[in-house]
Amino acid sequence: MKRNKIHYNILIGAALLVTVISFSSCKKNDVNPSETFDIKVVNASETSGPQSFTLADKVLVNEGLDFTDASDYITTNSGTRLVEQFKNTASGTVTATGEIWTDNGKRFTVYLVGEGSKARVKEFEDKLTIPPSGMARVKFLHLSDGAPSVINIKDANGNNLVTTLAENTDSGYSNVAPGTLSIKIYGVASRNNIGNFDVTDLQAGKIYSIYLTGSTDANLSVHKVLHN
Repeated sequence: MKRNKIHYNILIGAALLVTVISFSSCKKNDVNPSETFDIKVVNASETSGPQSFTLADKVLVNEGLDFTDASDYITTNSGTRLVEQFKNTASGTVTATGEIWTDNGKRFTVYLVGEGSKARVKEFEDKLTIPPSGMARVKFLHLSDGAPSVINIKDANGNNLVTTLAENTDSGYSNVAPGTLSIKIYGVASRNNIGNFDVTDLQAGKIYSIYLTGSTDANLSVHKVLHN
């Protein structure tokens, strides 16, 4: 009987431990006060108006962040289920919310994406490895509700830069020549060319995110974010 009681107590203890761990993992704004990460904030929503940005109840951007504006990297505490909020600067109403899980020393860029009821928050981790001498380094993000859900991106000569890039995702990094990068975007399923764009003023030694946005096929546009 004593042995059975010990076994029972072990099972109860294990169950309580699992409950505590589960509760901890479900807790929002679980901030780690001893660790930090860097976050850059971008407004990629054309009709949203100027925005502020709050993370874990801490205002990181309190001035109007207009469409295509990007903040500098901001160092703040890391943690799990950190609640992100974009708010309209004029009205104070919440435009979109999200959550981010991050660790010490990471770098992320967070984007306000979409318009109206489709407004959302998307986060992407940044890898700031310096490109080879004389080159720029880029990655591509598909943030458009108006484009096909999966796209290919080609250069001016028709060579693939990115294939099968799904909406709300980013590509890997590529090294490109500085100056102007001319790109052509195609729907994967339709194979139709949905737009041609010039990404200008790419500088050697710099790292960029190039994102596609637009709520319809009539207002697609491409913009870049500088990371270093």
